[in-house]
Amino acid sequence: MNWFARSSVGSKLSLANFVLIAAVLALFVMAASYSSGRIIESHAFAEVEQKTQLLVKLMEASDQDIRERTNSLSKAFQATMKGSMELRDSTVEIKGRATPVLALNGKTINLDFSFVDPFTETTGAVATVFAKTGEDFVRIATSLKNEKAERAVGTLLDREHPGYKAVTAGESFVGVATLFGRQYMTRYDPIRNEAGQTIGLSFVGLDFTAYVTTLKATIRDMKIGDTGYFFVLDARPGKSFGNMVVHPTVEGKNQLDLKDADGREFIKEILEKKSGSISYGYLNKERGETTAREKEVAFTHFKAWNWVIAGGTYVDEYTAEIRAQRNDYAAVALLLVFGMGMISYFMLRRMVSRPLAQVQGMAEHLATGDLTVRLDVKRGDEIGALVTAMNRIGENLSTVVDSARENANSVATACAQIASGNQDLSARTESQASALEQTSASMRQLSGTVQQNVDYAHKANALAEGASAVASKGGEVVSQVVDTMRDIAKSSQRIEDITSVIDGIAFQTNILALNAAVEAARAGEAGRGFSVVATEVRSLAGRCAEAAKEIKGLITDSASRVERGSVLVDQAGSTMTEVVASIGHVTRIMNDIRSASREQATGVRHVDLAVSQMDQSTQQNAALVEEMAAAACSLELQAQGMVDSVALFKTQ
Repeated sequence: MNWFARSSVGSKLSLANFVLIAAVLALFVMAASYSSGRIIESHAFAEVEQKTQLLVKLMEASDQDIRERTNSLSKAFQATMKGSMELRDSTVEIKGRATPVLALNGKTINLDFSFVDPFTETTGAVATVFAKTGEDFVRIATSLKNEKAERAVGTLLDREHPGYKAVTAGESFVGVATLFGRQYMTRYDPIRNEAGQTIGLSFVGLDFTAYVTTLKATIRDMKIGDTGYFFVLDARPGKSFGNMVVHPTVEGKNQLDLKDADGREFIKEILEKKSGSISYGYLNKERGETTAREKEVAFTHFKAWNWVIAGGTYVDEYTAEIRAQRNDYAAVALLLVFGMGMISYFMLRRMVSRPLAQVQGMAEHLATGDLTVRLDVKRGDEIGALVTAMNRIGENLSTVVDSARENANSVATACAQIASGNQDLSARTESQASALEQTSASMRQLSGTVQQNVDYAHKANALAEGASAVASKGGEVVSQVVDTMRDIAKSSQRIEDITSVIDGIAFQTNILALNAAVEAARAGEAGRGFSVVATEVRSLAGRCAEAAKEIKGLITDSASRVERGSVLVDQAGSTMTEVVASIGHVTRIMNDIRSASREQATGVRHVDLAVSQMDQSTQQNAALVEEMAAAACSLELQAQGMVDSVALFKTQ
């Protein structure tokens, strides 16, 4: 990056052209290579699909031929069973199993191999006869032998066999079967009695193992590219599901759980789809590969045999030619880019770099103060316009420098005058600031005194308010005492009334006692005891009257004293009311004094603040004046420096 920053404009433009041309050619080569690769890939994949379809069609044609031959053989075998067929209740034991007797024209077929062997010797196809036993069918005669040359009799037809379902429905079944390691095209037909009831089965099997062997060899010999090949998967349900029917290396093995490089079970996917295509990454460790390669496979289903026929190869094999062609194009493009880059470099060096170097030299002269340099202009393009502009810059700078030299001298003189005036202004401002500072100190003292008066007025007001509260409480107490004295006077009056009642009662009792004594005297001896009682009652009435008189005297004296006390208490209440009123007046006066003191303190603070602000402003002005003086001095120095700097330029 540092080299690029120090390089000339021509070198940078040459490099930019080189990179741009290289990028364009690289994109073109890549696009052409990609497009060609996709086309070839598409054609190659289409060829694989076409070969797969042709192979299936060939197998379909062969299958159709074998089926027709099997159907013909089945008809021929059924022709040997013309006559009356019957299923008897009697049985024949075959390999430990009791089998119902099936008879043709009265002749038992069970274990009568002369019934099937001539057919096999004549046609080469195997034949079997089944007898119905319950819901099953048992083999009673056959020409089919196992690896030990034993006849396959005495066994039942599997109920899961597709032929079982067909014949129980009264239909025939044709299909492929593997019997004792050999491939047969088989046909099952129901055997009916005269009543039309199914009493057995006939089986014909055409051995086409040789054809399958030839077909497998043909498929194995078919190649796709360098390493591509065709293979066949068994799609029949059961243990054989996923077996490799045809494969170059793993034929006969079950590959159902085979996975690609990403862990995908692609064999299962092929068997599930049965027809289509698939792409996957596959790592072939048997060939020593260490990285997975993309593989494409086209497959289709051969329904007649339930096979999936597939063909596939690695993508990079049929794109190798395109990659080689792309590399050739890239080499040619690189040579073209290099040649065009060199041509561009020399042209830009002559047309751009050299003129710019001349402009750079002129700029360096201008930078050192030589404003007399000029360049010859012989071009009308951008470089020529740049040279013309540089010449104008030199001329304009000469004019500016001459003018600046004159202005600098004038500025230097003016700066000297400004500096002198600022020094005088600074001295006067400092004197004014000192006076304002003294005034501010006096205002602060006055503010403190006024604030102290405010505090004293606040305390006096608090004391006055307290005294007013105490006097108010005293007035309330005196009022309560007056009310109490009045209640006592009322109680004394009531006691006096009660005493008068007691006195009256005593008087009445005395009279009654006197009357009782008179009556007792009249009664003589009989009233003597009552006379004594009456005398005692009169004596008690007299004492009560005397006591009542004494109580009345005491109450009268107390009432007079209570009345005098009530008068005195009324006078005290009036006096307390006047005291409370006077204290309230004093409190209001103290509140006025406190409010006035607060306003005075606020005014003094405002004045103090204003003086402080004036003092601060004056101090700031003094500082600004000093700064202006310093700036004026600095400006004077700078003006002188500018004069000296302008003197460096050479304009003539």
